[in-house]
Amino acid sequence: MKSITSKYSGIIALILLVGILGGCNDTRQEMNDYLLQGRNYLETGDYEKAQTAFRQALQLDPRNIGVLSESAEVSVKLGDMQRASEYYQTIAEVDSEHLIARVKLGQFYLLARRIDDAERMAQEALAIDAEDPDVLVLSGSVSAARNDNDDASMKAEAALSRRPGYVPAVLLLSSIRAKSGKLEEALDFTRQHVEQDPTDVSLRLMLANLYAKAGAFNQAEQALKAIIALEPTLLIHRKRLASFLVGLGQIDAAEGVLRDAVIDLPGDQQAKVSLLDFLAEKRGPEIAEAELIPMLEDHPDDLVLKFGLANLYLARNLTEKAEQVLSEIVETDSSAIQVIKAKNKLARLYAGTGRTRQAADLIESVIQADPNESEARLLRGELAFAENRFADAIRDFRAVLTVWPNNPSVLRLLAAAHKLDQNPVAAMGAIVEVIQLLPQDEGARLELAELLVKTGHIDRAVQHIQALLRLNPESKRGLESLFKIYQAQQQWEQARQTAELLQKNLPDEAVGYYLAGLAYSGAGKHKDAVASFDKALTKQADAIEPLTQLVSNYLQAKQVDQALAKLEGIVKRQPQHFVAYNLMGGVYVAINKPAEATKAFNKAIEIRPEWEIPYRNLTTIYLHQGNEAQAIKTLQTGIDKTASTALVGDLVAIYYRNGSHDEAIALLEEDYRKKPQSAVALNNLVRYLAEQTQSDATLERAVELAEPLTTINHPEMLYTIAVLAYRQEQYDRAQELLLKIIKQVADSPLVHYRLGMVYHKQGDDNRAKEHLKRAVEKNENFHGLEEARQTLKELL
Repeated sequence: MKSITSKYSGIIALILLVGILGGCNDTRQEMNDYLLQGRNYLETGDYEKAQTAFRQALQLDPRNIGVLSESAEVSVKLGDMQRASEYYQTIAEVDSEHLIARVKLGQFYLLARRIDDAERMAQEALAIDAEDPDVLVLSGSVSAARNDNDDASMKAEAALSRRPGYVPAVLLLSSIRAKSGKLEEALDFTRQHVEQDPTDVSLRLMLANLYAKAGAFNQAEQALKAIIALEPTLLIHRKRLASFLVGLGQIDAAEGVLRDAVIDLPGDQQAKVSLLDFLAEKRGPEIAEAELIPMLEDHPDDLVLKFGLANLYLARNLTEKAEQVLSEIVETDSSAIQVIKAKNKLARLYAGTGRTRQAADLIESVIQADPNESEARLLRGELAFAENRFADAIRDFRAVLTVWPNNPSVLRLLAAAHKLDQNPVAAMGAIVEVIQLLPQDEGARLELAELLVKTGHIDRAVQHIQALLRLNPESKRGLESLFKIYQAQQQWEQARQTAELLQKNLPDEAVGYYLAGLAYSGAGKHKDAVASFDKALTKQADAIEPLTQLVSNYLQAKQVDQALAKLEGIVKRQPQHFVAYNLMGGVYVAINKPAEATKAFNKAIEIRPEWEIPYRNLTTIYLHQGNEAQAIKTLQTGIDKTASTALVGDLVAIYYRNGSHDEAIALLEEDYRKKPQSAVALNNLVRYLAEQTQSDATLERAVELAEPLTTINHPEMLYTIAVLAYRQEQYDRAQELLLKIIKQVADSPLVHYRLGMVYHKQGDDNRAKEHLKRAVEKNENFHGLEEARQTLKELL
């Protein structure tokens, strides 16, 4: 018998937040065998096979309203509300007068708390038929979501007057009364309608919810059991009862309900999956696996059970066993949903274990079979993102969002890709969508503020952080972000006040006192700054930043003795405090005591040999003393101990000044050999080769090495590619890249120098002079400074 619930399914999902929607009459002629298969599977309750058939039908006619409607229905049956919403969205685009699609979309939007979008759908539906009871209930539900209960009740009553006994209107009125504190009235009203229509599942479900809200748990349980008696073949009712019992702490009873489902519904594999999921969560994955193995012995070819076994192995971190099972499913010659899911999961497993090529091949096989398979496209985008192919990642993330338009995780990925692709405006657009979906998401609001600061919209950034602080006045991250903005703007009083709020909210933490010290220091109030940093250290004795700033402010206040006394006291109490020794060395450098400084830096190295900073500080002392050999030795030791690319750069700089290019290249080659995945190490090597080599063969090798850098939209990498283009006399290409960099870093003398030289080579000496002037007037040292000065002199 067809479920009575199906008559009112959309409204029930809206009001009760359950996942059952009913059928959609399809008066069009069957378009092909796939459509017929899908309907047959739908009738027998095999929803996964129905979904597969409808997908194949949609590949032949992706805008067929009948197929879209049935695809939406089966998606809801499978609990995939997001995909169902997308199907209804397509229907609404195809047919501007399609009432049901707009009603369904409005219901989905309400479930997602997207009230404005739901109201828009309600208005469109009202424009089509303002008297339709479904439309009136949707519009009333929007009013209820906005706490306009009078309007909501009026519209529900209007729907009842047009269709007496109309259950969705009854449900809306019951929910309004319960929300208004009239729980007994809501119960009486619902019981009255249950008596009038005892076979209506949705009314009984409302009754169960009201009983539970009233604390009448026995009556609620009986109401849920009555629903199972009415529709014994629907698994969702049994799962709902089990969930209710779990909420009451009756784990054994809940397990019994799910075990009865397996017995009573022998053809429903999802019943077995539900039991296994329950056992894995409540009893442990080992227990679930022990239950599953006999099932698989009876049904060795059951893909649903095999997929469940793979998930259990993954839950136990048995990745090799999971991979074996997933591979068996993938090798099945079938287009079943489980095979697609297995391919996606196996590809993700490959990616997670560094086998990106295998992952990519598997993903492509899924997308080739179904270009709209969102999980595969999402993973392909994630792989592109990891490989810094941001344009490819953005393309895939956008494609996924056409199917999952309200997925915050995908929107965040899109924002991150745009951000790394140096497109902050597009990144802001994606983050704004996240905030619309999740208004209280602290991370999203702070990321938007950061992007606004980056694009120069400081006032708007402050407004967004203040909006966050209105939602959560004690937000630590919000106050820290606000402080950073005031600090960057040198608004020291506002910064100090913000720091004091942190002190008030987090009196036992160092952060508020540390930030107050920064504000005082910025304002030149070093005595107050010292007091604040000292207070921060009383809250967190091992904090590095307050100690560093404390010493700095002592020096700025010319209180060298106090700085040394503080540091000596610390190392006496904490002999392994390498940071204190490094700071002590810095103090001795400031007062021109190199021997004492050297001793302190060496002590820091002795305690923490893998820390690069004291090596750099020692190198500075030796170079200042003219002892280049000792500086080189120190850097070589530091590189061996730390593998620091920064120390490699320092040593390369010395070799470059000496004209020891072979040694510099050898060092860069070795650094890249040790770090083949490091874009920085690769960029350093290619840049040096591009700027220094006079050999055509070496230049060609640099071009070959630089291939991975061409996909990274970062100023440093773009500049390296531009230098290569310049060396190859590809001046138009170099110009294009350099102009792109200037949009990101407008004041770089190095970039203006290179762009000036490009224009000079192109014969545009006016522009050449403009950029060469900007390069030299900064009075900064950079590779090419002398060439810039000489060329500018020749042009003037």
